[in-house]
Amino acid sequence: MPGLHPIKAHALRQQLNDEVHSRPSADVHAPMMVTQIAVITGETDAATERELLRELAVSMGAPVPDVFGNHLTIDLGENGGSIRLVWERHTEFSTYAFSRPCKGNPAEGSLAAPFENPPLSAIPEEWRAKLPGEVLVGINLLALPGNADVIEARLTEVFGDNKCMGAGMSGGGAAAWTDFRLHADGLSRIIVANEDLRPSRLGRLTQRLLDIETYRMMALLCFPMARNITPDLASIESKLSELAAETPRIRNLQDEQTLLAQLSWLAARVEDLAARTDFRFSAARAYHQLVERRITELEEVKREGLQRIGTFMDRRLGPAMRTCAAVADRLDGLAARIARASNLLDTRVELALQEQNQALLKSMERRAELQARLQETIKGLSAAAITYYLVSLISYGLKALEKADHPVNATLITGILVPFVFVGVYLAIREIHKRVTRRSEETDD
Repeated sequence: MPGLHPIKAHALRQQLNDEVHSRPSADVHAPMMVTQIAVITGETDAATERELLRELAVSMGAPVPDVFGNHLTIDLGENGGSIRLVWERHTEFSTYAFSRPCKGNPAEGSLAAPFENPPLSAIPEEWRAKLPGEVLVGINLLALPGNADVIEARLTEVFGDNKCMGAGMSGGGAAAWTDFRLHADGLSRIIVANEDLRPSRLGRLTQRLLDIETYRMMALLCFPMARNITPDLASIESKLSELAAETPRIRNLQDEQTLLAQLSWLAARVEDLAARTDFRFSAARAYHQLVERRITELEEVKREGLQRIGTFMDRRLGPAMRTCAAVADRLDGLAARIARASNLLDTRVELALQEQNQALLKSMERRAELQARLQETIKGLSAAAITYYLVSLISYGLKALEKADHPVNATLITGILVPFVFVGVYLAIREIHKRVTRRSEETDD
């Protein structure tokens, strides 16, 4: 079959093409129990995680590929109690989803029994202790077949007296409930009742529910940070107001430079806060958008007496996210205000320096004029001195002729020559000065 050969393929073509298939949603056959944990790992522990996954697979007799990317599905086999592990590597966290079919139908027995022996309990503690990072999210999700009304009547077996949120899902083909609380085992709980969804669609539904809880917690990571930096922002704003009030009272360049140094210090503080919070605020916006998208994909249907998950998120997560957005906008606005104040002060300093330069130039111009006048005076004095010496030399010659009995009146001739010699010397000095000045100007050009 003819292909693209011999056209050269891009080095990333296969990787980019396979990206859309990198996180396939797994089919869920109810009854099934899923435990998912999200571990904050940063951006540097991917190699360690992959090595731990190989170690787990080997210890449980399951095959694992030598090379894999940011997604891996492992069937741990009989040694793992028929557990399937789905690992996903994200930018700053990784998720481990352990799923296992339930023995029998818990809806016909105790709903709480599967939560007492979740799939994670079958994973060796030694291996769990090696996981890098810190656990932020832990969820136990139980998917059951059966009538939603019957299961809803028994929710107290799992959630106790906690108030539950829930709704019909996927247009009414299933229902889900949760209390968004951490229970004694340190994990939150979700129950899904499947009435007529196919395993593939039920798998997508459970994944969306798990994503909502995971991304909700990831988004909330910025909330404590937003509250912590609020006093710093208030302090900077107060100081900026003081500096703005001092601006009209500036008297000299030294005051302006002092004020500019204080503004630079405030700008440095704001930049430090921005550097420490920008990623977290940006990530929170992205996670919140994912939560809203997943909620929309749930296709919730109102159930009598229950608050829908989407409504709960809008009322509880929404204000926190708006607070974070407001703090982020406040930080950006503060940086812009400081920049405007600094630019204004820079302009004032520049104008002051220009005035000083103009005054200096005028002073230099006056000095140049005085110097030119002095040079004219010096030229006259120089001409007089040179004339004196020349006339003296001529006088000596004339006196010598007079001693030699030549009819020469040395004194008369000397007196007559003085003005002519002076004028000649002066004109010569001026011509020399003009030539020197012309050559200097040509050199400067």
